[in-house]
Amino acid sequence: MYLQTLLPQPARQTLLQNVQQHLLHDVLGFWAPRACDTEHGGYYTHFDRQGQLLSSEKNTWLHARQAWMFARVYQDLAPDPAYLALARQGRDWLVEHTYAGGGRWNYLLSADGQVVQGTVALYTDLFVLMGLCAYLQASGQRRDLPLIEATFQAAAQNLTDDQFPDLFPQQYQPGSVIHGKYMIALNALSCAAPVLGWARCEPLITYCLDRIFGVLADPARPTVYELRTLWGSGVDTEEGHRLNPGHIFESMWFVLALPERLVSPGRRALALRIVRATADQSLDKQYGGMVHMLDDRGYEGRYVDWDPYRALKWDEKVWWTHAEALFALLLHADQAGSAASLRDFEALYAWCRRWFWDQEYGEWYAVLHRNGTPRIPDKGGLQKSAFHVPRALYNCCLLLQGRPLFSEGGAV
Repeated sequence: MYLQTLLPQPARQTLLQNVQQHLLHDVLGFWAPRACDTEHGGYYTHFDRQGQLLSSEKNTWLHARQAWMFARVYQDLAPDPAYLALARQGRDWLVEHTYAGGGRWNYLLSADGQVVQGTVALYTDLFVLMGLCAYLQASGQRRDLPLIEATFQAAAQNLTDDQFPDLFPQQYQPGSVIHGKYMIALNALSCAAPVLGWARCEPLITYCLDRIFGVLADPARPTVYELRTLWGSGVDTEEGHRLNPGHIFESMWFVLALPERLVSPGRRALALRIVRATADQSLDKQYGGMVHMLDDRGYEGRYVDWDPYRALKWDEKVWWTHAEALFALLLHADQAGSAASLRDFEALYAWCRRWFWDQEYGEWYAVLHRNGTPRIPDKGGLQKSAFHVPRALYNCCLLLQGRPLFSEGGAV
């Protein structure tokens, strides 16, 4: 929209080439030669800095996300059969090993496919829905349509059930609304709509938008909370006061990337305000980059990571937060005509290439200390795979090319 004016040629083409090179060579170039488990199938996803395997367990979230990523890159950016083969590797593992029946999917498996954790998370089902739909589009093979249909039906029922408890790693809290549930569903439904048909997905997309803007958002701040009551009031706990910049950026670009007819002008304007306000709050003016977590009363030190081994701190620099911020800022610049957001995007992209990107071994480090030095140098592991970073770079490529993220096609 406005990027053509804010970033005229040849500068836009130069940036596109830089981002695409970073995606295909520097990031996916780390994953492509080592992601496949040629003995048991599926992906390896837990690597140290040099790319040595640390664990062979199979997390379904990471398999579904990577299958989605490789399929989208194949279809939209680089029609290399190797990417389609990588996507098929994930698809085959999902279908052959992780399905629990009834549209539900097991969360964690051993290397050889034994179930370690079962149907503990709605998010698992939503990520699989994304992955299978992307592989169907990329491959042209319709054999997974019955599984896609069953997964959609189960997810639709469980999404709209306020008493559905399977929300790992979050704890179900009666009478509460959790941001992650609706933002992840919003994106999964948008990815599934070109396969299942927008007419089928739109009522659920609207339901998610109503929860995000009608319950979780605070237009006065403006922000989106991680946890509120069903009636939109605050929850006086650490989680209830928590503002998660990564989730806010991600959620709002999910909204802004939707077809225009699905988001009212008022909600689109609020989403743009939230992106800008979140950037202003979370940009670290001393060291650069974005802090990981905020608190609406300034008590950031109360934050406790749900994973005690990883034990993230509020002021650390985390890979996925920066990935989501990059695309949210570029999209804000495009839709709001904001030169400030374009400058912030360019500065943050340069900061990430300097501090997160490992020029010796490839990919981004997982977690940095506040000053930018590596704290967790691993390239894969808990929640980190070929997804957040390459997805952000892929999204930026499409936006710089003037292409929509979600196609308006009908059901296949």
